[in-house]
Amino acid sequence: MRKPVVLITGAGGEIGHGLIERLAGQRERAIVTLDVSRLDASIAAKVDREITGSILDRGVLDRVLSEFRVELVFHLAALLSTRSEFTPVTAHQVNVEGTLNLLEFAQHEAESHGNPVVFMYPSSIAAYGLPD
Repeated sequence: MRKPVVLITGAGGEIGHGLIERLAGQRERAIVTLDVSRLDASIAAKVDREITGSILDRGVLDRVLSEFRVELVFHLAALLSTRSEFTPVTAHQVNVEGTLNLLEFAQHEAESHGNPVVFMYPSSIAAYGLPD
């Protein structure tokens, strides 16, 4: 039987670190992270499974589906405004197509275990840039 987990994408960022700190104290579900970079050792010690990969890689998402029963997704993975301005195609791929991949992932997961997957998509002003 697949273990129930919370999946945090983009866990290596500031919001991800704070979220992991908070969730690690509750332990209602195992914590699985997905980020393009390895987590800092201090925060990695607080998660049950760290997966290095991209939300654009459907193979990685399929592997998560096969190993875990995801009940809650915190989608934090994104390219922020400054980098997005210099790499707009990549920004679209990550911020739009990656989000669609995760929404489809959540839909498939909900269908496989018969319960909706809670999908949290928090953000900050950094995603949009500061006003002129």
